[in-house]
Amino acid sequence: MAKLIAGRLGALLLSGCISGSEARLAAAGPCRVGAPMVETMLFLGMARPDGSVSRYEFQQFIAAEVAPRWKEGFTILEGEGLWLSEQRGVTEHESSRVPERFHDGGAEASAGVEAIRDAYIKTFEEDAMLRTDRTTCADF
Repeated sequence: MAKLIAGRLGALLLSGCISGSEARLAAAGPCRVGAPMVETMLFLGMARPDGSVSRYEFQQFIAAEVAPRWKEGFTILEGEGLWLSEQRGVTEHESSRVPERFHDGGAEASAGVEAIRDAYIKTFEEDAMLRTDRTTCADF
């Protein structure tokens, strides 16, 4: 049965009948509660070469770049990132903020996420930023 579904989804994609995001949501299977959605998280580092990002600067960024693009709503989680610095050979620590949003997975939603990433990297001189997308079921 799974091969049949995968084959049909592949045929629909090739025929242009459904988009990649619709196929990804359809492949997730039926939800017991809610509807299939994409959960996107951005891991924003709170340090930069000349110091850390202040709460005020972060709030200004959220107001200018995130809120206008994610009008339907979002959550910001606080975290602590750790990674091995190959240059220094030590484990680095950095505070982080993680905006999280549930959406339809369409091209417009993805473009908005990428615009936020680009703006954050440029504004706060970040080397990189982690983005995760996960298909899930959500009910509001």
